[in-house]
Formats: sequence, structure tokens, C-alpha cells
Amino acid sequence: MNNNQNQLSLGNFCKIVKELSQNKSFANQTEIFYCLFSVDNVSDSTVNNYCIGYRAIGTEFRQKYISYKNHYQEKPEIFDEVIIGLLSILDGEVYPKLSHQELINKTKDHKTLKKLLLELYNLAKNDESVSSTFTETIYNQISQNEMYKTLCDILIYIVLEKKQPIYTKTTQKEIIENLLNSTNISVAELEKFLKLQIQDGINYTHSLKKLAKEKNPYACYEIGEMEYTGQMTGYPRYIKSYEYFKIAADKNHPRSCWLIAQMIYKKKIGDLSKEDLNLAWHYLKKAEKAGSIAATNTIGVFYLNGLVPDEPQSESKAIEYFNKALNHEYVYAGNNLGKIYEKKGDYKKAYKYFMFGADKGESWACNKIGEYYRLGIVGAPDMPQAFKYYNLATEVPLNILDHWAFYNLAKYFYLSGNHQTGTEKNINKATEYFKKAAKKGIYEAYEELIYIYIDKYKETSLDYYLNKINEYLNILSKDKYYEKCKEQLKQKLKEVEKKHLALVKLI
Repeated sequence: MNNNQNQLSLGNFCKIVKELSQNKSFANQTEIFYCLFSVDNVSDSTVNNYCIGYRAIGTEFRQKYISYKNHYQEKPEIFDEVIIGLLSILDGEVYPKLSHQELINKTKDHKTLKKLLLELYNLAKNDESVSSTFTETIYNQISQNEMYKTLCDILIYIVLEKKQPIYTKTTQKEIIENLLNSTNISVAELEKFLKLQIQDGINYTHSLKKLAKEKNPYACYEIGEMEYTGQMTGYPRYIKSYEYFKIAADKNHPRSCWLIAQMIYKKKIGDLSKEDLNLAWHYLKKAEKAGSIAATNTIGVFYLNGLVPDEPQSESKAIEYFNKALNHEYVYAGNNLGKIYEKKGDYKKAYKYFMFGADKGESWACNKIGEYYRLGIVGAPDMPQAFKYYNLATEVPLNILDHWAFYNLAKYFYLSGNHQTGTEKNINKATEYFKKAAKKGIYEAYEELIYIYIDKYKETSLDYYLNKINEYLNILSKDKYYEKCKEQLKQKLKEVEKKHLALVKLI
């Protein structure tokens, strides 16, 4: 399919632009298509067929990009109208006409555009039809902040070189059918969901619910995940998500099976009783059989923690399953193997597995590698490398971000500065990063914030800082970490005037 995760395609381009755009109601695939081809009179169904891949992109549209390609070198501004249109869609605002150089400068600093290009780069890596030379070129261009050129090159590839998956490959349906062989899901159900996903507008959730009532496994899975992450109501509803996941799991939808097991394992539902573990194991094995690599990794976790029904705890079995998942480049399996060898004291081996995930941008692994470099665990301390990997750990979506990276950047680089990396002391940035870490339950960050606000109060005597100190002390006092820092907090609080006696009594 054209929006398969392994295709650098028109459908995926439109999908990612929509996901990243500020105003999704104005970022449907037809509007994006109009922007790419400077047209406004193509039917939704035609655009949809191009995006899904049922039809080859029309000759008149390809001809426009042939012209772009032929004249781009001597007249690079030929793409300006397209780029301005895309930036307008991403930001949800209409931009005035910019000079070519102004546009190049704007794209260099455009964070959302960079996210878009990185996601497209990741698609290119997984797309067997894309040459390694092309993926290396776009990676180098992104690294050098050549965002304008990268976007032009990718668009030329998508329109002129990418073969439409369904239109040109008669084997595509057979491939999909083979993938679905271990499930009770039909190709028709998949196609119905994909059409909805690509054609969606402001009524997407309503249409998705309607499709879920028909027990479409993909729609049920997506609504289940929205309930799981709290997107429907602002807070998670695990029972609701379980109900949707179960409908999909009954058709052997791999990820739904795995997520049911995960919910039980993490005690989102049930209390991890023997009956619960048996149910989790049942769904894990279903998920594994249906091809879920995440399930293979979680089976390893179950063996490692002695949770497999009627079987003893087994580190060797855990390692076996982690390696199976790692063979499919599942980064969390690498993290799990790294933890095992770190616990054994084999830090070089642990480093190798952590680096596997860090090289793929996995946040926790990036932060871990940052720690290895900062502390010199497998060599001399290297603060520039630590700084690099801590920052890489923060360049991911919030739902998969390890907030310890924010703590480490604040503590070791911005709080006092770091001459090895040329990082200047920046208390405001340190405070911002400590707050981000604190919100995710990192109590060490609350301690650092208290010290910062004590110093600020000593300088200003503003009650605002006094109130923040009290607020953070109250939060910190409810955690076991409090006992570790209590004495140091007492000493620090003695530095301030009598007005702080209430704070000293608090601890």
C-alpha cells in the first residue's frame, strides 16, 4: 500500500504532513496535492487513488515535476511556490511571498519541516526501492541544514521515480495477503481502513467510530490506542481500550494482542493474578504467531521476570527471545540485553547493545549512552559526546521521550556551563529543563529547582520564589528520594533569612 510504513510515497508524504500540521482540518490530502502540483480542480477520488497507489500519478502532474527537475539547477527558485504552500499547511497560516534566499533561511530554522524530513528519511531507509545512495544524500543534506534542497529532492523522487505500489506491482496484494495469513483479517478490511485514513477530514474520529462498530480490526485498534493514551477524553480509559483491542485481537490483529498483554503486565487492568498472567501469556503468544516483534521482546521480559505460567524464571530464555527481536532491529530488545550485561558488569557488551538503540534515535538508549560518555564507563569521559546523545534523546515525540535527558542537560551543562562543549551557563534553560523532568516524576529535578529558587530568593526577596520553594518541598517530601537529600536541603535553607524558618521546620 502507498501508505505502508516501508514506502517513501505520495500517500505517506500527505499523511505525515497532516500529522505534523498545526491545523489538521486544512491539511487533508487533496489540499496537500493542490499545493504540490499548483492545481485546484482535481477530484478527491482521483487524488485518493494517487495517494493509495491504485493509479499511477497522472502524466500532466509528472510533466510538471520533470520540468522542475530539468530546470532546478539553474533556477532553484522554481520550487518556491510549492515550499511556501507546504510551510503554510504545516504552520496553519498563510505566508506572504518570500525571496528565494529568505525562504531558504526560513526552512533552515523550521523545526516542523525538519521533523517531516526526518520521518521521510526513515521511510526511505525502510523502502527497498530507494537506493542507499539517495538515503545517504538526504541524510547528509538534513545534517547540513539544507532543508529546502532535501524537500525538493524527495518530492522529485516521490513523483517521478517512486513506482505506485498497487498500480505497478500486481504482487502487492499477494504480499499483503501473505502478511494477513496468520490473522482473520481480510484485505478488504485493510483497504477500507486505509481509504478512511487517507481521505479523513475533520470528521475522522466520527468515521473511525462508525467503522469500529462494523468490527473493523484496524479501526478498533486505533480507537483502542486513542483511549489508551487519553486522546478521546483527556485521560486514559483502559477498560474502554481493552474492549476495542479485544475485538481486533479476536481477529488476531498483532499489536492489539500485544497491547492487551502489556496492559495486564503493567497493571492497567487486573492485578497480575495467576489468571491475569495466563490471559496475558495467551495474547502474547497470539501476537507472536501473528508476527509481532514487540511480543517476541515482551516474551523475553516475561521469562526474565519469572512471569511465564508454569515455567521457571530463565535469563537464558529471555536472552534468546531478546536476540530474536533484535534480529528484526527492535531497539527495545537491545536495551533489555544491555541491561542484562550491565548488571553482569560487562559494560563493553552493554554499551554495544545500548548504542544499537542510540544509533536509531531511541530516547532512553541515547540518554544511557550519554551517561556512559559522561561517566567514562567504557573509556575516558567525553562530555561533548555526552552532550550530543543527551540532546538526541530529546529530539523525539513526547510520548517516547526519556525525560532524564532533560535533567542531565540541565544538571551537567546549563546549570553551571561546560567549557568542554562551549556551553554557557544558562539558569533559565536549566530551570526549564528541570521543570520538564520534574513533571515526569524525576524528584531529583525538584531538588535542583529548590536550590535554584533559594538562590533567586536570596537575590530578590520575592515571595514568588518562596512559594515555589514551599510547593516543591511539599511535592518532594512525599517521595522516598526525600530522605537522601533532606540534610543537604536543610543546610541550603540555612543560607536564607529568618523568613525561611517555616521551610526549615517543614523538613
